[in-house]
Amino acid sequence: MAPAGLKHNSPVWSLHVPEFTMENRISTAANIDVFDRQEHLQVIDALRGYAILLVIGVHSVGHVPDLVWPAVRILGMGFYGVQLFFVTSAVTLLMSWHRSAEPFLQRSSKFLIRRFFRIAPFYYAAILIYWFAYNMSTEAFSLKLLFATLFFYNAWSPYLIPTVSGWTPVPGGWSIGVEFCFYLVFPFLATIVTNLRRAMVFFSISLLILIGASHFGMNLYPELDVTDRSNFLYFWPPNQLVIFALGFILYNLIKNPWARQRIQASSITANQASAVLLIAMFALSFYGVRKFFEWERGLAPTHLLMTICFVPWALVLILKPTGYAINSAIMGLGKVSFSAYVLHFFVLRYSSNVLRNSWPFELTGVASIAFEVALLVVTVVVTRILGELTYRCIEQPFIHIGKSITRNIGGAPW
Repeated sequence: MAPAGLKHNSPVWSLHVPEFTMENRISTAANIDVFDRQEHLQVIDALRGYAILLVIGVHSVGHVPDLVWPAVRILGMGFYGVQLFFVTSAVTLLMSWHRSAEPFLQRSSKFLIRRFFRIAPFYYAAILIYWFAYNMSTEAFSLKLLFATLFFYNAWSPYLIPTVSGWTPVPGGWSIGVEFCFYLVFPFLATIVTNLRRAMVFFSISLLILIGASHFGMNLYPELDVTDRSNFLYFWPPNQLVIFALGFILYNLIKNPWARQRIQASSITANQASAVLLIAMFALSFYGVRKFFEWERGLAPTHLLMTICFVPWALVLILKPTGYAINSAIMGLGKVSFSAYVLHFFVLRYSSNVLRNSWPFELTGVASIAFEVALLVVTVVVTRILGELTYRCIEQPFIHIGKSITRNIGGAPW
């Protein structure tokens, strides 16, 4: 039963909290618990929807080689859509973790089983999909690369991601490998990082790991050129852990009574926060792609700065989930975002080929923008349709299998 004044499926933070005093401290704590008990939030789907839109946008640029530079610059910011996925993932995993009060080992085993059945089945199916969709030759096959992909350690070597030329079992699979590495340490982090102060400490430690990994990592794989080595050091887990740490900060800001009250009492809306984010993204598009700290120039990595911009924007959307920024179209896309992420690479390839063969206008200059828009629309629509199909036919059935297995471990699945 929902608490008094709380509509079914509506977020608890939509309740008005007039003032945080000692008298309402107990009530506020109860409301915070309600946040974790919500198994599905539409605003989380919206965040995932924006993440996949960003990713599709940046990957579409490679299919429009003559796209005018201003459009390339703007769409290039979609390079950081994966970081938005990571932040959102951290929040939802923490919500799920805190819905259980079971012993650590039991809770951890359930967590890992459910995450495996949530991700692995369709990810494995995608290896076959891309093998045939891209018409790969048997000479390209690598057993070592296949095993690295199947067991999710592909993000730990430039030859397995790969950032060097070679067979890619699933395009974009580096991020799924990084995500799984995070899953392995998540139960420990969720147990230790239990408040905003500890989240800040986690962020600081992760930042030091990022700095150390980028510095000492340059001595790894000396046979690679600087570009290939830099690409690997950008993608590998030590460089991305700080992004998950920002997700921990976001979660604890949502749960923090003082932060929630300030956002709730402010005049800012989800639409306004989204407009500010767009301005920040446009400004950062001139900053350039900086994968590591450039100490001599005092410049921070772009993916870190972009994620820092994502956090307050997501905080406002989660605490004030109204307005045009949160709509049924973006939430629907976000619901199937994992399938969409996996599938959009080949949808882009085939859609661009079909469009190019039937396009009646030029593909250069200003006309290239029209082709880009058409390609994005077609890709998003087709990806949404195919994503819905694979979500229902592959993802959901295996999610239910994972829940059934965890139910047999003892206690209710969470």
